[in-house]
Amino acid sequence: MPERATNYVEPHSYALRNLSIRKQLPLLICLLLLVLIFLFGAISYMGIRRATMGIGQQRLHTLTQQLSSLFQQSAHTLASGTQAIAGKEEIVDFFDARDPLSLQKTQEVLGRVLADSQTVRVELRDLRGAVLLHAGRDKPGLSGSTRESGAGTPDPAGEIAGHPDSNFVGKFYYTGDSMYYPIVATVNKDHKAVGYLYRWRPVRATSQSLTQLSQLMGAKAALFFGNNDGSLWTDMLRPVPTPPQLSRDVHTILSYDRPGGKVIAAAMPIPGTRWIIQVELSRDLLLEAANRFLYWMIGIGALLVVTGSFIAWLISRNFTRPLARLMHATTAIAGGDYSSSVTIDRQDEIGKLAAAFNSMATQVRHAHEELEKKVSIRTRELETVNKELEAFSYSVSHDLRAPLRAVSGYAMMLKEDYEETFDDEAKRITGNILSNVKMMGRLIDDLIAFSRLGKRAVRRQKTDMRTLCDTCVAELQQGWPDEKFQVSVGPMPPCMGDEDLLKQVWMNIIGNAMKYSSKNPAPQITIGATGGGVVNGVTGNGAGPEYFVRDNGAGFDMKYADKLFKVFQRLHSQEEFEGTGVGLALVKRILDKHEGAIRAESTPGHGAVFYFRLPA
Repeated sequence: MPERATNYVEPHSYALRNLSIRKQLPLLICLLLLVLIFLFGAISYMGIRRATMGIGQQRLHTLTQQLSSLFQQSAHTLASGTQAIAGKEEIVDFFDARDPLSLQKTQEVLGRVLADSQTVRVELRDLRGAVLLHAGRDKPGLSGSTRESGAGTPDPAGEIAGHPDSNFVGKFYYTGDSMYYPIVATVNKDHKAVGYLYRWRPVRATSQSLTQLSQLMGAKAALFFGNNDGSLWTDMLRPVPTPPQLSRDVHTILSYDRPGGKVIAAAMPIPGTRWIIQVELSRDLLLEAANRFLYWMIGIGALLVVTGSFIAWLISRNFTRPLARLMHATTAIAGGDYSSSVTIDRQDEIGKLAAAFNSMATQVRHAHEELEKKVSIRTRELETVNKELEAFSYSVSHDLRAPLRAVSGYAMMLKEDYEETFDDEAKRITGNILSNVKMMGRLIDDLIAFSRLGKRAVRRQKTDMRTLCDTCVAELQQGWPDEKFQVSVGPMPPCMGDEDLLKQVWMNIIGNAMKYSSKNPAPQITIGATGGGVVNGVTGNGAGPEYFVRDNGAGFDMKYADKLFKVFQRLHSQEEFEGTGVGLALVKRILDKHEGAIRAESTPGHGAVFYFRLPA
């Protein structure tokens, strides 16, 4: 029976394997390009980002240093000018005499100082910080005593404490709605500090000037000033919260969030003042070039992927076109068209493969033609031999039956007419002659039936196997008059087959079961059917139920099971059990014609079971 293949697709098979080479090659090249572009872009972007941040941090540090130096120079100029005023004779004499004339001269000097529009108040203070004389604006908060303190109240005594020779720019003070800072200079007489000159200046800046300064520094730079004790911070327009930078090392560049985005910041004290300057740069603007490079890489990568995929498609088509022609030619040859060939239009490996295929196709065509000729010759010879064998079988059966009938007749005549005069040996010989003649007749009948079966066409029809089996059991039991067999027949489904041939199958198998279990004191035979199994490699719906016949007879050794279904092969001697060795071979041939199968299981002394199956 030709094996019927069952198509089976793995439910989770990898989809890439099912794609053609024409699709796989562009896809693989596209994936390779994506991986390479991603790796190159990521490494390049991280390198540029790191370099950009390094340059930005260096720029921030340099910018902070430059601004600190610039404001240091400005503070030094203011301090020097204030110190020059503090060294005037009128100021020094005031601290010594304090008479009305000295007071008048000092007031005139202080009035000239107020001529500077950036000076709103001038004070002379003793070494404890108490105001002795002042000129200019008498604004609340600028005339405080040494007891006043806080971010918004001047505390000159606190600033000069421990610094009797101080000459510096003081802290920021916020009073009312304005910010001020003092320029402090020491008044010396005979190289000894006798008091201090305070020159108060307002913090005056405009939004336009700060914007221009920010644009000059770039990257949305923001500038902040604060007291070194953290009491007040300003953007030169208004007080602002203390930046995060001040709570850490002022010499460290930090990154933190602002409402407008992430910034990096650096802070540095301004020498000669009580100030800290802090510069912030926008992190996004610093990384703008790196991000622009990333966008360029994405665009170029997409263009490379599209171009690479198109080139890969062209390359794959260059390879797959000849492979497709080769595949069509191979399919044609597999379908029986041995004249197919492949056009050779290239000299590379595919061209050599096409040439080898054409050579193979030519050889296959010649071999097929030679095989067809040989098959035709062998078929004619086989037909001739079959006809000769058929004629021989009929001739043998006719020619053998005549002498067998003569031998049988003469033996019967001897037995009937002269048996009374025979001794025991003569009776035994006469009985053997009749027995062997009878067996020879059965053997001739079996051989004729076996040879005729080859020409018999199977007439398939629905057959009731239970009824057919019961009929066979009834007929076989007539040959055993003592009816000692206990036969059990179970339910069996019908099948499609030749009823006459299937009856021969049941007769031979059940007859064997009766014969080989006849010597058992209580012979039992069980007949039935089971579902499932395999027929010639076919499983599932392609195979019908499996019928079986089980006995408790002599059984056989399974290592000789391959001899059971061959002609004239017997596993027991003629003295033990009679037989011609043709019955099971005839069963096997009938089931082969039905495209079925038969098998047997047995253990010596414990009976045997024969299974046979027909296609559904």
